[in-house]
Formats: sequence, structure tokens, C-alpha cells
Amino acid sequence: MSYVMDGRRGKGSSLSAHRLIERLVKNPDLDVTLVHFDPSDDPLYKEVREIIMPQFKLPVATRFFRTLAFFWKYRNEQFDIIHWFQSRVYPFFWFAPARKIIVTAHAGGDITSPGKFPLSRRMFNFVLTHFSHKVDAIVGVSNFGRDEIIEAYGADPKRVYTLIHYNGGAEEFRPLDKNEAREKMRQKHGIDKPYILDVSRLQPHKNVDTLIKAYIQLRDEHPERRELLVICGGPYYKHEITYALARNSKYTDDIRFVDFVAQEDMNTLYSGAEVFAFPSLSEGFGMPLIEAFAAGTPVVTSNVASLPEVAGDAGLTVSPLDVSALANAMYRLLTDVELRKSLIQKGLERSRPFTWDLAARELCDLYKKIVSD
Repeated sequence: MSYVMDGRRGKGSSLSAHRLIERLVKNPDLDVTLVHFDPSDDPLYKEVREIIMPQFKLPVATRFFRTLAFFWKYRNEQFDIIHWFQSRVYPFFWFAPARKIIVTAHAGGDITSPGKFPLSRRMFNFVLTHFSHKVDAIVGVSNFGRDEIIEAYGADPKRVYTLIHYNGGAEEFRPLDKNEAREKMRQKHGIDKPYILDVSRLQPHKNVDTLIKAYIQLRDEHPERRELLVICGGPYYKHEITYALARNSKYTDDIRFVDFVAQEDMNTLYSGAEVFAFPSLSEGFGMPLIEAFAAGTPVVTSNVASLPEVAGDAGLTVSPLDVSALANAMYRLLTDVELRKSLIQKGLERSRPFTWDLAARELCDLYKKIVSD
């Protein structure tokens, strides 16, 4: 079910689905069909069999009924597996024309993350919570993510699998010359000074407000530090509070929001940073950590959720709501040359196994196991 990657700028679950599908369609052991809602100019659809779900428009719930129409139209097909690449499955998904059903939930964040959920998300959560027993395999992307899926959705542990390398991407990043990277960022996004970076949409669980407070404390306590704080990620729920916090700071000119950076420029963005700060409160994995590691940028992140598991000993971890601890960690990474060198090297080593090729092999192994059970 490839629609998760259609018409979305390449981040998060959209990016991981696309990278995995790119490899799955080339695997000689698999006969892949891509099913989605609307025609797309993505060249991937020309490489394999494509099914566009029956097209019609209703006053409400159009995608739900189009999905049911697809189930009915192909009811005699009996695919070995139908795989949803995110946890948002519609009611009656169990009528899908498949011997086995796999859902990638990543973790339980769709339920546990703070914020106001739209009706559609509450519906998806209800469906997977009450009908997880009709899924043959639910995929978590970390050991923490697996545990959270079991708790949040009440899923049978025997049906929940951990694919540690499900999120690849390290091979797309490498350390670049910092001055050259900064010059490109200056030209494209007006980032005209050394900077501390965060890559996070402005959602409450990303904890950007605490990062801004820690940055303000860092500047207050160490006025010689003049690095910018660059936050790359578009506005979302309660983003007005975050913008106001930055706007009302005496360092407002040095707190820069960049809504979007093209995927081909992300390596440059990471490489140009002095420090990558990622104090998220809830992550099933945390792909930006691996990307920063691979780009040769020292990292400070949270000591909660999956982040200590993903970071290992390659990054500093702090309590994400402890403003002083976060400010002190950023200062250490800016000033302690030996610590920087050590963590940069550890980060490069930590990132190496997280490749899309390995991720696709692990996913294919799961397909084979599920079909044979």
C-alpha cells in the first residue's frame, strides 16, 4: 500500500517507505504490486504492476470506501502479503485480499504523543487497538518501539516484530567541508553564521520549546557564543507558542525557522552545523540522529523513548525537559575539542549499519517468515 509516499515531501514515514520500495521492487524473490489512490508521476510505478484504487468522490470518507472497493474488486486475487507502511489502517482492513497482513507502526506514538488528534487519527487508533489481532505482523523500528506498540495497542507480543535497521539512510550522508556547507546554506536559506541545528516539525512531542529555552540560557551564561539556533521543520499543532517564544527572546534574530529543506540538501544542512540538538520526548526511532552521525556532526539528544537505544555511546543524552542540562550539553559540544572529536568518530561508526539495503533485506526476511508461518 504505497500511498503513504505519494505527494508528500520526502521526510519521515514517506521517505522510509519510498526508499524501501525502491529496493523491494528490484528484489528477484518478490513479485511486487504497488497500490495507491491517485495517479502519480513517480517513476517507481512504471517498474512494477500498479493498481489505482477505484476512483469516485463522496461527501465523506472517500478513501475509506475506495479502499473497500479495492478489496471487493480484487477479492479473488489473494496476494501473499498486503503491507501498510504506517499504522493508519481503515476499518475492515481484514477483508483485504491477502493471506497475510503486515502493518508498520514504527512505535506507539500515534496514541502516546501529546497533542490534539483529528477525528481520522482517533479512528485509526481505535481500529488498530481493537483489531490488532487481525494483523499477522506489526513492525516496530526499535526495541522501545516494539514495547510501546504492545502497550499502546494492546497487541499480542508474538505478532510484534523489531526491525532495528528498518530506517536506513546513513549511506546518503557523509561529512562535508564545514565552510563549504555553510556557504551553501547561506545562499539557499540565509543561514549566515555557525549554527546549532534541530530537525523537527513543530509538534509538542518534539520539545522544540525546551530547546529554545536552553539556547537562551546558553547565550545568557556564555555571551561569547554567537551560534544561531536553526530549527528545520514546518509548523504544526501549537506552533504559535513556539514562534512566540522565539519572537519574544532577546535573541530572536538568531533563532531561525526553516520550514523545508530539500532532501538533496539535508547532508549539507547537517554537515554545516556545529551541534545537532534533538531533545524529543517521543520517538519510535529518530532518523535525524543517524543522519547527523553520518554527516559528522556531534549530537545531544534525550535520554527517553528510543533515543538512548539509537544513539548508543555516540551522543550526549540528557533529560529532555531539563533546560540547564540541555544548555550545558550544547556548550560542552561547542567548546570541548576532544569530546567533539570522540563523538564525531563514534557517530560515524554508529551510523554505518543503518542502510536502506540492509533495511530492505530485513523486511524481505520478515515477509518470508510470515508467509511460511
